[in-house]
Amino acid sequence: MSLGLIVVTGGGSGIGAATVAQLCRADYSVLATGRRDGALKGVAEETGCETFVGDVAKIIDNQRLREKVESSSVPLVGLVNAAGVNSQGTVGEATLEEWNQTIAVNLTGAFDVTRQLLPALRRSGGSIVMVASVAAERAPNGAAAYAVSKAGMAMLGYVLAVEEGRGEHPVRCNVVNPGWTRTEMADGEMTAFGAAHGFDVESAYGELSRLVPLGRPAHVNEVAQVIVWLLGPGASYVNGATVSVDGGHRLVDAGTVPFDFLVEPRTGP
Repeated sequence: MSLGLIVVTGGGSGIGAATVAQLCRADYSVLATGRRDGALKGVAEETGCETFVGDVAKIIDNQRLREKVESSSVPLVGLVNAAGVNSQGTVGEATLEEWNQTIAVNLTGAFDVTRQLLPALRRSGGSIVMVASVAAERAPNGAAAYAVSKAGMAMLGYVLAVEEGRGEHPVRCNVVNPGWTRTEMADGEMTAFGAAHGFDVESAYGELSRLVPLGRPAHVNEVAQVIVWLLGPGASYVNGATVSVDGGHRLVDAGTVPFDFLVEPRTGP
């Protein structure tokens, strides 16, 4: 018997797809959403989940998602907002179009999907997980729109935790902040970074993980396990929390790094 329905946005790849797989193994009914039909079909073939093709940045798609959830015979007990896009550029470099697109998907998309599904979640006393980023806590250089969108997403989660935490069927909301994680999107970043400095993808991951206390990027399953736990009864009194799944990334003190590493300017290949 199903433990209930959980919607996972961005369920066609990366952390979203890994979360779908683990939820299915835990006997939840899962509806994986995303923009790429082919990717979703691949996840469905592997896990048995249902799929929904839609763009979280489009209100009409989110309305259709709500209608599909409302027509289900299985009550909605969870929502994972994992859909996201990356964008590069400082405040001075990024175009308004790039800024708006990043905010539309990462922040406004999470807001609208949650808004559409809240009535169903309130009926069941469900749980929400926002998949933000370590960039929500630490200002990166050259990813302004991404960092701001993820910080806004985290605050959206905290607001929901306060607003929806009372009543007969409270809705919990928590935030997961992954660090570098091996995903399709991150692989693309490693390829671009490596090409500029003469590294292959593996070496690029290694270079960008040098200062992480655990010394490596995360596997998607390591992040997904935390998300599944937050959704379930084992986290029944966890509300408004931030769980950093970053190998200790956020703890490194920039002022003491030179004592442990010889910091040298990178040169081209």
